[in-house]
Order: sequence, then structure tokens, then C-alpha cells
Amino acid sequence: MVHARRATRLPPSNLVAAMAKKHKKSGLVVGVDLGGTNMTVGVVDREHKIIACVKRKTKAALGLDGVIERIVESIGRACNEAGVTIDKIDSVGIGAPSAIDFDEGLVINAGNLGWKQVPLRAILQKRLDRPVVIENDVNAAIWAEAKLGSAKNWGDVLAIWVGTGIGGGLILNGEVYRGAFHTAGEIGQMILFPRCSPGRRTLEEHCSRLSMVRAMETIVGFYPQSKIRAALAARADDGMIGSSAIAECYGAGDELVVRVVDDSAELLGMAIANAVTLLSVEAVVVGGGVVEALGKKYVTRVREAFEWHVFPSTLKKCHLVASELGDSAGVLGAALLARSVTAR
Repeated sequence: MVHARRATRLPPSNLVAAMAKKHKKSGLVVGVDLGGTNMTVGVVDREHKIIACVKRKTKAALGLDGVIERIVESIGRACNEAGVTIDKIDSVGIGAPSAIDFDEGLVINAGNLGWKQVPLRAILQKRLDRPVVIENDVNAAIWAEAKLGSAKNWGDVLAIWVGTGIGGGLILNGEVYRGAFHTAGEIGQMILFPRCSPGRRTLEEHCSRLSMVRAMETIVGFYPQSKIRAALAARADDGMIGSSAIAECYGAGDELVVRVVDDSAELLGMAIANAVTLLSVEAVVVGGGVVEALGKKYVTRVREAFEWHVFPSTLKKCHLVASELGDSAGVLGAALLARSVTAR
């Protein structure tokens, strides 16, 4: 088991600290939940309430500069909605879908965005003239759950967020654990089927929303009565269908969708069992757009598979719960981390 001394408590850079000190605190921070498909930006007050929120498509196809511009614009819109200017914001936290070098503010490899080795903190601090903290998106979300939501009663927690892709995060001994190489918790890249062709080997390639849609496309011809056909035909510009459309068909018992979703849930439960067998954590929190949309029935299927595969059987006592904060977790977690780091 990992010892407490390995939990990373990295100081802010000199630049972040200096920027924070020269600014009179307003108590307002901005949290950004940056996903491969959507981004959410919120202005958060001292009581951890989101007082203004802006949601937009990420549009990763625009490239790095285009996405940066959308982040900056969205922060400006959220500030306008909150009735403040950007200079009244104490700090900005970004949760990004990638392993993050927290100390350097570096996005290491965000596959859903097509980014590698992007110095996101430096770029945004220059654009915003505000202290910026960059964190892995699921680390940010589980930090919010640990402080404000479903994980606040446990010190050792694994988080798994199922959306466009699959991300993970770890709280060990009450602290975010990032690991020596900044990649702790990346369960989405766990190999499930090593002998399969590329694109069909990892947890993410079988259990994310994107993988579910691809599976439905592959076998939809065998289910001519499936209602998902209409959603597939009327898909959005990004080639995806939303979690809500999948959830509607799942709840209605659509044979095709039930087959794909339940298979995905079983594989996810098996992966969670492997992780819990390794880490012996007290709890697992599952969240993200897919979990929120599919709800209790899906989480129950994941739990059943987890209990079937986990070893030893005493680990069935591990709590497996859904996110309490829902789609606010990422914004709140990024805001909490920004506030805690720049307050030093």
C-alpha cells in the first residue's frame, strides 16, 4: 500500500505565489471542467457555491489555440454573469482530461484534445493575468467529492469518471495522490484484452460513451427495431450521440442498448475489482456524464460485477457509490484546488 509520504503536496510556482500575494482577495475563484466534448466554467464564492456557470462545446477540432480562446471567452462570460471583472477573481483552476505535471502546470497527453506537453498554466496566466492551477479533471472532481460530496467520510478513495473517455483519480490518506510520474489513477488505460487489435484493448475503448456508440453502430443491423437507430442517424456534428439518448433507450429496455450498456458495466465492474484488489481502498466513486444519465440501474450492474470479481471476498465491503455533486464536481474541485494553492 502507498505510504502517506508519497502523497504529493507540491508548492505553487514562484509566479503563482507572487501573483496571488499582490492581489487583494475577493473570495471568488473560477473553476473550469475541461472535457473532450464539453467544458463548464463556474465562478465559485467562499461558501463553495457556484454563483455563475457557462457551458459550451470544447470543439477540440479547432486545435490548441482555438480551445484556449474558448476557455478564455467562457471565463469572461462566467465573470460577466457573476457581475465581476476578471481582475476580481483570486485564482483559476482547470481540470483537464490528461495526466498533469501539477508543479509545472503541464498537460502531458490529452488524447481527447490532441494535446501533448502543453504548458497550459503558463499560457492561461499570460492571457488572464491571474494565478492558474492545472489538475487532472478526475483528480479535481474527486477532491470536490472528498470535501463536499459522497467521499467525505473516507480517506482512501478511487474515482472513475465515465464520459467521452474514462478517467480516474485517487485520494490516499486524505490527499490527492498523483504518483512519481504524475499519472496515478489513469484506470481508463488499463489493458483488458491484450490480444485484440489496437483500439479494442483498454477499458476506455470498451466502456466509454464513445466506445458504446461504436459498438451500437457495429451491431445495429441485427436490431432493426432498436430506437437508437434514430439517434445514430441524427447525431451531432461531432459524430456522437449524447448520454441522454442512450439513457432513454436503456431505461425503455431497448434490446441493443441494454446489451451494449450492460456489457460495458460488467467490464467496468471487473476493472474496479482489479483496482480495489490492488489498492484496498475504502470506497469507489463513479461519476461522469454516462453515470449521471444511466443512473442507479447502471451503477447496480457495475456493483454486481465488482462483487463477482474482487478478491478477497472481504473487499466486497468497499463502498461503491455514485457522485453526489454530479456535473458540478469538476468545477468545484478545480475551484477548491485553486483556492487552496493560491491561499498559501
